[in-house]
Amino acid sequence: MTVEQALAAPSSTPTPNGQPLVDKNLIKAWLCFTLFWTIVGPVLGLVASAKLDDPYYLADIEWLQFGRLRIAHVNGVIFGLFSTAIFAMMTYAVPKLCGRPLANIRAAWGGMILINGSVLLGEVTLLGGYVSAVEAGEYGLIIDILLTIGFVTAIVPFLQTIVARRVNRMYVALWYWTAGMLWTAINFVLGNYVLPYGPGGSTSAALHGFYLHNVVGLWITPMGLGAVYYMLPVVTRAPIYSHKLSLLGFWALALFYPLNGVHHYIYSPIADWAQTIAIAASMMLIVPVWAFSVNVWGTMQGQWAKFTSGSNYTLKFLILGGVWYLITCFQGPFEALRGMQRLTHFGEFNVGHAHSAVFGAFSIWAMACVYFIVPKVFGRQIWSAKLAAWHYWLEIIGFAIMFGALTIAGFQQGTQLLTNDVSWVESMNGIKDFWVTRTLGGTMMDVGLAFFVFNIVMSFICGKPAEEGPTGADAELVRSEGAKAEATEASVKE
Repeated sequence: MTVEQALAAPSSTPTPNGQPLVDKNLIKAWLCFTLFWTIVGPVLGLVASAKLDDPYYLADIEWLQFGRLRIAHVNGVIFGLFSTAIFAMMTYAVPKLCGRPLANIRAAWGGMILINGSVLLGEVTLLGGYVSAVEAGEYGLIIDILLTIGFVTAIVPFLQTIVARRVNRMYVALWYWTAGMLWTAINFVLGNYVLPYGPGGSTSAALHGFYLHNVVGLWITPMGLGAVYYMLPVVTRAPIYSHKLSLLGFWALALFYPLNGVHHYIYSPIADWAQTIAIAASMMLIVPVWAFSVNVWGTMQGQWAKFTSGSNYTLKFLILGGVWYLITCFQGPFEALRGMQRLTHFGEFNVGHAHSAVFGAFSIWAMACVYFIVPKVFGRQIWSAKLAAWHYWLEIIGFAIMFGALTIAGFQQGTQLLTNDVSWVESMNGIKDFWVTRTLGGTMMDVGLAFFVFNIVMSFICGKPAEEGPTGADAELVRSEGAKAEATEASVKE
């Protein structure tokens, strides 16, 4: 079976050895955990936000204090919500792109169980107060070991399938996913087995910045971009604008992202030359960001009617995430500049920036993955277009309120602190109203997420039957460039 035949065929079509091309049960298992973490991770964040508004809220419950909630929230969203959705997406897309079923399916199931079990146990221990002092690596040693085994067990089948693919050319989604898995296998060791027990002082801080930033840059970013590069051509019925540009973005990400972790420690005891390199690398991230953004908007040429009409919520969430990705990746490099650091480093501006990346772009894309997979794999339409619309607009409005409040609060804090007449505690008193506004926006976001989860569950149970998707040239859509768009699109049968 060629990759073109595999992509055009229904997921249940058996391969020559009788094994279905796509393991629907494994995808469903990943998606069930995605829905679970979509509720748990953000709700922990909402409770933490409410405690900033009223420190005495839930004051007698030791497990629900701000320090524990905030850490559990971050880990739950990164390793729960986002990562499980990406594994579900890869379980569907990698066999399609490689023209063969996922290798070593038992290992894939074992990895899925171990990862989710480890994250669940890790969240319980964090709320119980057992914390390792590494940001985004707070799980204890036993949890780290279990999560490492689970991660390696989960990624090996994907790597085996990619190595044994039945087509020589690797589509760019496979480039990003392969690199993200390999980079993270290395970075996870640094953050969880070296930093807690190794160097101290400014060396530890520099390596800490390297690890933390690469959780975002070498796991979340390549895995999210890979998902967009797979879904966008399929849902628009148009080939990606430029494969060459996508690979330029890939190599620019690989070159510049690992160098910018120290930009979290400007004006610190870390060597000034290292800070300068981090600032320069941060500015150069505009290259992969622009390469990706031009590809997205170029692919959308002549396709905007599909975004504005109908109920193509995969496309709506892809574009929404793309807008926030562009905003985030302009904000981040300029935040690295020394002048901006003096203004923003110790305030809420950083909190808004972190949320715009992990939620505004990548968690939104994770939800696009779910909207994409359910009709194609399970043959069910999304149960309620109205609930999907409510989800979409609540995320837009709620997150805009949250991001705006945190950004303005951060500028106000920084301005006050630069006068040297206001203490840090006094600067916090001045932004209480912004915190309340942040909680309002977060509440809207979580209500939207509840609508999303309920809608997907109902789609599983009683969604109307739907064709898996077009039976035409999906292979051409993800392997051709923009010049062939007209011919390719004409060959697709809806």
